Amino acid sequence: MDLVTMVMAHAPKVFGYLLAFSFIAFPFGAMLQERKAFRDVGLGFLGSLKAFLFIQVWMLHSAIAVMLQLPWYLMGYDIRKQTNTFYEANIGIQNSKVFMGPIKVIGEKNLPKDDKPYIYIANHQSMIDICVLYYLRKPFVWISKKAVGYIPGVGQIMFLSGHILLERKGKASIKQMYADAKSRLKDGFNIFIFPQGTRERTKILPFKHGAFSMAMSEEVDIVPVSIELSDDAWKRFFGYGFIWGFEEAKSKPAAILTVHPVMKTKDFNGDKEKMMKAGQEIIYSCLGDKKRM
Repeated sequence: MDLVTMVMAHAPKVFGYLLAFSFIAFPFGAMLQERKAFRDVGLGFLGSLKAFLFIQVWMLHSAIAVMLQLPWYLMGYDIRKQTNTFYEANIGIQNSKVFMGPIKVIGEKNLPKDDKPYIYIANHQSMIDICVLYYLRKPFVWISKKAVGYIPGVGQIMFLSGHILLERKGKASIKQMYADAKSRLKDGFNIFIFPQGTRERTKILPFKHGAFSMAMSEEVDIVPVSIELSDDAWKRFFGYGFIWGFEEAKSKPAAILTVHPVMKTKDFNGDKEKMMKAGQEIIYSCLGDKKRM
């Protein structure tokens, strides 16, 4: 048996092993990150198991969505908004309902009603944030770290939706990110950025300039969103609390999204620093005494 024949013979089996490994390795890594994020209150066994299953279900549903959308992509259709606002949004919302429970949105009246693109910013505490933000029901692309693109299912659906993957080190990657963001804004997409750059619940991290530089250069207004997660978001029983959950889990939202009034870029007269500080103050303003990010 020559080398090519041998490789072809074993390729399906090797691919299967790699896929099976990925559906264990990636969720396990995500679970460890959540344990770190919730280190002040702990996750316990149930919380750790839920975090593991949460990303597994996310990967699986995303992979199914990719298979459904791929033929349209290969035929040359622009499927970005449909993939984002239907498939990704429903995956995120259903995942949060099943694993977290009720999600509350405050200030929906502040969501822009026009078709202009905006830059959305929010604090970042957990991978839960990604799912619950789909409750805003706006077509947006994430600016995310490149490593996310390698997650089976999730990475591929991000590609089909036109999300922007950033290599955090390297001027060339940052330059490409700005070019891609400008292109998405031109195509009518909103951009979603976590200005703190990484997730953190227990201390305040300063915002980075990226979102505000982009807003100034492209003359795009900013929509600030505060995310407040319940300390027991992972530890409560599965989201359909009327079957399994405690009374508190039924009535207390797992996450509260507060949409603040639009920050008009023109009101800051090109002062990026002032706009960044204003954005920080607005987002922190409703996080309570915890002052969490």
